[in-house]
Amino acid sequence: MTGTATPMGDLSTPGPFRPGDSAVPAGQELRPEEDLASVVGGGPDADFIGLVDGSEPSSSRRFQVVLDEASVAELDELVATTTTLADGRSVTHYGIVVEATGSIEGAELPSDTARITRQQTMPGVTVRRAEVQLLRAVPEMWLHPGPGAEVRRATGAARDEALFLDQMTLPLPVGLDSTGQPIYADFSFLNGEKGGHISISGVSGVATKTSYATFFLYMLFETPQGRALLGATAPETRSLVFNVKGEDLLHLDQPNNAYQEHLGAAEAWRALGVAAPGTFTDVAFYAPRSVGRDELVTDVTSRDQGDLVVYGWPPEEFIRHGLLRFCFSEEDDAGTQISFVEERARTQLARWAYPMAGTQGAVVLKAPVNERDVPFVFERAAALHRDPIPAGEGVPIRDFGDLVEFLTGKVSQDHDDYDPGWVAGATAGTCSAFLRRLYASSRRLGHLVGVGLTPPELQHHLTVVDIHSLHDAAQRFVVGTLVSRIFDDKQGSGREPLRFIVLDELNKYAPRTGRSPIKEVLVDIAARGRSLGVLLLGAQQSAADVDPNIIRNAAVKVVGRLDAGEAAEYRFLTPELRERASRFLPGTMVLDQPLVPAPLPMRFPFPAYATCVAEARPVGVAAQAEEDEIMGRLD
Repeated sequence: MTGTATPMGDLSTPGPFRPGDSAVPAGQELRPEEDLASVVGGGPDADFIGLVDGSEPSSSRRFQVVLDEASVAELDELVATTTTLADGRSVTHYGIVVEATGSIEGAELPSDTARITRQQTMPGVTVRRAEVQLLRAVPEMWLHPGPGAEVRRATGAARDEALFLDQMTLPLPVGLDSTGQPIYADFSFLNGEKGGHISISGVSGVATKTSYATFFLYMLFETPQGRALLGATAPETRSLVFNVKGEDLLHLDQPNNAYQEHLGAAEAWRALGVAAPGTFTDVAFYAPRSVGRDELVTDVTSRDQGDLVVYGWPPEEFIRHGLLRFCFSEEDDAGTQISFVEERARTQLARWAYPMAGTQGAVVLKAPVNERDVPFVFERAAALHRDPIPAGEGVPIRDFGDLVEFLTGKVSQDHDDYDPGWVAGATAGTCSAFLRRLYASSRRLGHLVGVGLTPPELQHHLTVVDIHSLHDAAQRFVVGTLVSRIFDDKQGSGREPLRFIVLDELNKYAPRTGRSPIKEVLVDIAARGRSLGVLLLGAQQSAADVDPNIIRNAAVKVVGRLDAGEAAEYRFLTPELRERASRFLPGTMVLDQPLVPAPLPMRFPFPAYATCVAEARPVGVAAQAEEDEIMGRLD
């Protein structure tokens, strides 16, 4: 097999790529006698960079390029080379530069370098080489590039073909390559049609995991191309975003005061097809009730209280949806006798609960007149329709404290109201352990259950639920409650309209080891969610800390800055990228998707919407706040 250079043909400038278009313009399909230049375009030698190195074996996976004296090939550049086979057919190989090296042929000792280059007392030639990982062969033939074949930059239609745009049914721009051109992902692998879920990994504060997740949502909800991909159900598509760090994501509806000062941001957005980026236009913000205060207010200080909805769950919803299980979400609770007591108590609450007359959301707990008439299966008991009764006909429950006092009487064997039917035959020690955890939950999340509180509802494109100020147990309760509700609501309702869930610190809710009710829900979403239209955008510092079933079921993986000791966990990265990932600057990511057989480094533009408190304030106010914070630390 040999590489040959054939005469170049002219190629008119290709038009913009549209979903369904071929990467090669109509009427310009490659014929065996045509060469690479007719695909790449440009005049003679416009994109020529070198020749396939004949001194090193080229394979169906990688090859070396001897660079031309006048050419430069940077890492991550896309290249192409055409080889003419012995039977007259041609095959074009597309690849990405993964490494660059240089050497002096003729130098055997370190001191020979000066003799050849400066003193010129020895013969020698400086050689620069680029190592290329193959992405694609057209037509698909498992052959190596021909030694000596010309290698050119893949631009225009050739670049589209290298990145499989002709194979993507629903291309969505998800980032920019090193040359500032868009990189696409096939949305059919994100909407559940062929695959689903995104896993985002990287060092906290540097990898910009949450920033990339919000960028993805912006491209989907706020751009014409994103709404076109969502189709007729775009207005009903929803996303639940958990705010886990400070009050940062509570300002997505406000402009970014630093956007105009960020050089190149506008050009980057235009390259993605967004002429005038702005803020999220359809978003609601929920924040938890402030602890220890009777009025329904939050602890959020960076926004007016009128911009927020105070969220929580009235006792009636707490009981009817079985939310007690998410109060026992510690790993050491799952699979123990404590979980059996919780399950029985949850079912009994559903069997005894009646709506309280005159108080919306409150319940009255009253023993059934005939035990046999009320189901012992939780789902059936919770589905019973009952007329409201006065508070005096039983035990009124208006908040979490009332519920704890009632359960103490039924579960504690030292109490006069102890009822063995509430503990599933558990021993006194197990009952005490159950109550200890219940008392701890009262301190940690009790303020989230009470009359007058409103559960978060997905009525906007984005629903941001703030959990950053909550205790870890309360965070698990909120996440488990909302995620399970979305999953349950989608059962039997079809894949569309889609539901996206953005959850940072995924390792906290679905760790690699152990069991918990929340982890079970998330693993179930990873396995079955795409068929139901429930898609998880999970972020974590290290994928090794998350249940492998969740990572494995993510069709698209995005990696930012990695800790040097963790990079080995990401087998889908090339060895060069695993090493480079430990040195990535903020905003640099790597995209791995099913269609493209090699990971692609990319960046995404600086946002026009505020992603933190400082960006939402006027520049002078932000600077003063930062100075005040620094002075406060010094004091």
